[in-house]
Amino acid sequence: MKVKAIIIAMGLAALASTSAYAASIGEGAIVEQYGNSNTANVMQTASSYDRVKVQQNGDGSTATVTSSYGGGNVTDILQNAGGTGASKLSATLTQQQAIGEKTTITQTGTNSTASVTQTASSFDKDTVTQSGKNDSATINRTGSSWNTVNIDQGTGKTAGVSNGATATVTQTTTVGNRVDILQGNENGIATVTQTNGGNNAARIEQRGDHNDGKIEQISEIGDNVSIKQADFARAQVHSENGSGNVTTIDQSGAGAPHYAQVTQGNATNETTTILQSGSAYNTAYVDQYREANDRTYIVQAGDRNTAAVHQTDGGSNVAVAVQAGSNNKMDLTQQGAVESTLLAGQGGTFNEAKGKQSGSHEELALAQVGYLNSADATQAGAYNTASIVQVGSANYGYVNQAGIGNAAAITQGGSLNKAVVVQK
Repeated sequence: MKVKAIIIAMGLAALASTSAYAASIGEGAIVEQYGNSNTANVMQTASSYDRVKVQQNGDGSTATVTSSYGGGNVTDILQNAGGTGASKLSATLTQQQAIGEKTTITQTGTNSTASVTQTASSFDKDTVTQSGKNDSATINRTGSSWNTVNIDQGTGKTAGVSNGATATVTQTTTVGNRVDILQGNENGIATVTQTNGGNNAARIEQRGDHNDGKIEQISEIGDNVSIKQADFARAQVHSENGSGNVTTIDQSGAGAPHYAQVTQGNATNETTTILQSGSAYNTAYVDQYREANDRTYIVQAGDRNTAAVHQTDGGSNVAVAVQAGSNNKMDLTQQGAVESTLLAGQGGTFNEAKGKQSGSHEELALAQVGYLNSADATQAGAYNTASIVQVGSANYGYVNQAGIGNAAAITQGGSLNKAVVVQK
């Protein structure tokens, strides 16, 4: 049945319910509702290049759009709570085996929810824009490829101010998908989970303070994920059984604490970068186990920073940590790491750096510039090389090596420095 429908429903009293069905090519359906507790349902089956528009103004509006076995369809859902802004707006989009579809969901109100589910879909583009308090957006993809999702929750650029927003994206067996989550103001939570896929991209950007960003990857190959946050932020990335993934965490703020944690296991050729800047309490942790050919970089600019990198049972891994500021600490450990490299640099006051390696063909270098710095290096194995360079006053350097063919070099400049080298 080919349908070209323009449906206007005005339920100004209490309830209006409208449904539109289409199996067509190049047709259109428009649903407009004004009132309270409205409901609109649009179902498309084997449709192509159709355009559906749902506009609802009123409290408690609900819109549901289902598209199956179609392509090139365009769906626009616009929901506005009205003057009070106290509605619980709901928009649900389901796409199955759809190709090249474009969907836009725009919600203005409090406690709004938007849900998008895609199964075996390709080249779809979905945009969710929300402004208000405690809004929620959920994206679920299964067996889809080369789709794009943009979630904008109150960045002030396109959606307006938003507080307490939640965005959740789950992708399973997907290839080449892209996810962009932007959250404005404060108390935002963004979570991206990717499993059994590859070449996917996920970006979380949170502006404001007291925001949480989390990305989890299981058996992913060639993914590129990033989290960018401002004040009072926490970022967490967990990756297992993958290869060639790139992870970037960028946290910057005037004077608020930042926390970044990356955990990776059973993977190869992973690249992890953590950038933190601010005047107080930056903390970065990287834990990698049974990894090979990984590259890990931590850069902190500020005071009272803490950085730790732990690599266990891997090979050919590189860990680099740089701190500039005061009261900084480092803890770098490579256990059972063959042909691995560990580098650390500090600039400021009250800095402390520790490095521990166990294996063979290892390299370790520690450099400190400032006041009351301390460096500690321990190596066990063969063909190891350790170097400690300190410039300042009251510095302390210590190297302990065990194995064959080890070499140690300590260079100190200043006053009250102490150097101890033990080789077995």
